Amino acid sequence: MKHLFFNFRDEYIERKMKQFYGEAGFLLAALMLADLIIRGFILHREPIEYMVSGIGFALFAGYILIRYLLSGLEHPDIATKAAYRKKRKEIMAVSVTSGVIFFIITILFTDFPRTLNEWLDALMLAVLFFFFYFMLNFLSLRSSFLKNKDLSDDK
Repeated sequence: MKHLFFNFRDEYIERKMKQFYGEAGFLLAALMLADLIIRGFILHREPIEYMVSGIGFALFAGYILIRYLLSGLEHPDIATKAAYRKKRKEIMAVSVTSGVIFFIITILFTDFPRTLNEWLDALMLAVLFFFFYFMLNFLSLRSSFLKNKDLSDDK
């Protein structure tokens, strides 16, 4: 991507241009999110009118999240198996706690489940939240561990 738009000969200019690209992307994502909220939730327009904004915002935010998680930058201090195992247990505990909190908040903000199917729906939503939350954190931890291990092996 370095030579996609401009050929920079100065590292400072290259860094500043990357900053400008990031700022422009953030502003564009903010506008798409605002469009999604205004047309979808305030004006109650047809989904086809704001679907492109929603998809665009989801792609932008999702791409950044996935790149960050898979880059191995989140856990710079995890380089040994013991630290990795300890952090993995912490991630499991935080994920379970977050799943329980999500379950309670879901029940508070929706009607209290009355039937077995409603309880199962609420519980399954919390389990899915737990699973995805844990997997995102686990993938980030694993990427960080492998990167840090490779860096320490190179020394």
